[in-house]
This record gives sequence, structure tokens and C-alpha cells, in this order.
Amino acid sequence: MWCAFILTILSGCSASEEAKIEAITGLSMGTSYTVKWVNQDGLNRDDIVSGVAAELARVEASMSTYTDASDLTGFNGAKTNQWHAVPSEMASLVALSLEISKQTNGAFDVTVGPLVDLWGFGPDPIPEHIPSQDALDALRPFIGYQFIKVQQQPPAMLKLTDSAIDLSAIAKGYGVDAIALWLEAHEFSDYLIEVGGELRANGLKPDGSSWRIAIETPTVDARQIYQVVKVSNMAVATSGNYRNYYEQEGVRYTHTLDPATLRPVTHNLASVTVIDVSAARADALATALMVMGDEEGVAWATMHQVPAYFIMKQSNGFVAKSTAGFNSYLEN
Repeated sequence: MWCAFILTILSGCSASEEAKIEAITGLSMGTSYTVKWVNQDGLNRDDIVSGVAAELARVEASMSTYTDASDLTGFNGAKTNQWHAVPSEMASLVALSLEISKQTNGAFDVTVGPLVDLWGFGPDPIPEHIPSQDALDALRPFIGYQFIKVQQQPPAMLKLTDSAIDLSAIAKGYGVDAIALWLEAHEFSDYLIEVGGELRANGLKPDGSSWRIAIETPTVDARQIYQVVKVSNMAVATSGNYRNYYEQEGVRYTHTLDPATLRPVTHNLASVTVIDVSAARADALATALMVMGDEEGVAWATMHQVPAYFIMKQSNGFVAKSTAGFNSYLEN
């Protein structure tokens, strides 16, 4: 929905070391995925291929807005002011989403799906004309995380108005976490998972070093490395404005939408990278900080001790800021 940005995985291994790392790739959740792990006795490659694919297929089948039979589509079509039964993992993920929404004062909001569609960043084509104020005002009564309630026992959700949830800004991170849990349940402790640019690294590479991940320079044309981070037992997520946008009458409209204004953000923040123990939480926080912009975002991340890295566009290139918690992950 708001973020799907590429973080490059750097191996940094010699040929002999690389032979000890196995990898699989595939397509799921509307994007690509890569899973790397340090080879060990136990499950064979086919078991891991099928296990990873099954985890992502399960998440997609439950939480996709593109599938009429998904649990999320069922909730979005449910009546207002009535509790609707949902799977426990969906209730947990929506509860996390609402928690992050409260923490960020609504900068992250899973009810913006209809707004994303209106601006042409969903499945519908780009509109011939930007949305009118009347069209935006018509959606205002349905945009707001406060309209969604969730309970865990039994797992169920309720909406106070005819809102619709879109989990695209957190579901890929959740998919990463689901794969990590599956790998650890099968006694894999050294791995690197990437789904649509959201990553989670655990353990170490065969040479005993941390996994290296490159943050891209936020440019449209080239794929260049701007900064490298080294992580272990953490997740990394990036949100940015440098690829998914369109222009009308000389004005650029980006896919990062502010739930408060119902419009694309206009600040000069190009990308944000967040490190957290949870890929789902990192995914959502990166989106929230992207909505806030560099000044408010840096202040919020600093206050809440969130390791975050901000890249701002200037007339002569880019400049970066990072919170104190992020600096320890930067490669010298």
C-alpha cells in the first residue's frame, strides 16, 4: 500500500563460505521473496521451499484485499457495530497496527485503503484528474484507526463506521516474521529473510560475521548503495517515495498518503529505514515516519528510542540523519 522498497542483501563471503549458505527465491503477496540460511543437517531444500511458500500463502490468503475469499475481505464487507470472527493471527496483527497508530498519533493507519485507491495507488488506474476536495471529504468519515476495535478472546473485530482495512503496510513484514518462526521451529538459527524489501536476519554467516544489508540511494533511475548496515537477530524495513509516484501538470504526487490531510506528503524526506526485533513493527514504523517527514520523524524516533535512518533530498543530492540507536548498526 504505502511501502514496498528494496533493501539489497550483501553476502560479503568468500566462495568457500558462500557454498555453506543456501538460498531460495519466489513470488508471493504481490512481490518477490528471498530466504537464505546456513546449511545444516535436517530438513532438505524441498522441505524449506514448500514450508516457506506455505507460510506466505497462508498469510496472503487470510490478509489480502485482492481475494474475495480472504478473511480480511470478509471483515471489510461485514456490517458495522457487530463483532466479526477472524483468525487469531489477524486479530493480533490488527491489534499491533492499532497500537502503532496510537503511538504515532495516526501517522500509521490501516483504514486508508480507500484513500489509496482514490489517488490511484491501488489496483485502479491513475486518475485523469487529482481527487477533488469533495471526493476527499466524502471519505473522511471512514478514515481513522479509532473506528476499528479488536478483541483476542475470542478473536474478533468490529468497525464503528463503514471503514475498510488494508494491511499492505504491515503484512509483508508479518510474512517475514512468519517465515522466521517457521525456520526457528525447525531449528534453523542462522538465516536472512526478505519479502518485498522487508528483512529479518538471525544468527551469523558461516564466517562468524553479521549479515550485511545495503540501503539504496533513493533515486528512480539507478540502483546504488547509499549505506550499509550489519544486523543480527533484528528486522530491517524501508519506506520511501522515490519510485511509486506520478506527475500531473508539473506536480509530483507520491504514494505516501497522510491520513490527517488525506493527501500525498510534500516534504523532502525520500526514505526511512527502521530496525526492530519485529519485521511487522519495523514495516509499520517506517511508513509512519515517512508520513511524519524528517523533522517530526527524527524527533519522534529519538523520543521513542527507535533505531531509524532518514535520507532527505536536497537540491544538490541527499543528506542523511540517524537516531543514536541506529548508529551502532552502520558499517564503518
